[in-house]
Amino acid sequence: MQPNVIQTVTQKPLFDPTYLNIEYFFDKLANGIAPVIDLIKNPNTWSTLGILSVLISMLCIFIIIFSLVRLIEIQIFDAKEIDHEINHALAKDKETDKSQNPRWKYILTLVESPNDSDWRVAIIEADSLLEESFKEKDLIGNNMSELLEDAKSNGYPSIESAWDAHLVRNKIAHEGQEFSLTQVEARRVIKLYQNIFEDLNII
Repeated sequence: MQPNVIQTVTQKPLFDPTYLNIEYFFDKLANGIAPVIDLIKNPNTWSTLGILSVLISMLCIFIIIFSLVRLIEIQIFDAKEIDHEINHALAKDKETDKSQNPRWKYILTLVESPNDSDWRVAIIEADSLLEESFKEKDLIGNNMSELLEDAKSNGYPSIESAWDAHLVRNKIAHEGQEFSLTQVEARRVIKLYQNIFEDLNII
């Protein structure tokens, strides 16, 4: 009996097309896509899509134009800012040049010269400028020593620096070339004069 059962099972087909209604399947499929086809065939659908496409295109064009305009405005603004900063810096440099004492600039040029004779001239010129500055401040004295004493009694700062620098000037004036002067020492002396000039608002 068992072999017959196996044979019966094996002889029965796994898929029986009797119970599959192909027409019903395609009918359901046709009914499902029919609204889509009708929508595609409807002229109003394409009109609506055309209007939406035009609106989207116009929006995109507007965004592009707006972005380009803003980019140009930013570039123009940056260029104006750069020009303003450059003009401000140039004006500041010109103002600095105007406010700087031309004699002091000459003294600085001399002390940076490779010639030791120019270093001596720089110190003598700085001492002469200091003497004139003291007299313009209405200090009393017939010579530099008396002017320094009067400046000290009037409470001027950096007088000690001015005294030290003036002593070096006297050695240059009295000893001439016999007085040994290096450029490092000359720069130090000019720096002493610079201290008193800054206190007097000469430079």
